[in-house]
Amino acid sequence: MKRILYRYKYRKAIGIILGIAGFLIIMSVVPIIETLLVVIGGILMVMGFLILK
Repeated sequence: MKRILYRYKYRKAIGIILGIAGFLIIMSVVPIIETLLVVIGGILMVMGFLILK
């Protein structure tokens, strides 16, 4: 039972970190390569939310 709870907490932490990283990348867009950063940030946010589910 401890393994299941540990794994769930670990996945939840990774999901939150990926979501926050994606959000920060989208919010700090550099004009030169903004589309690439927006795509990477969006992918990180989606991965974070998928890991949380």
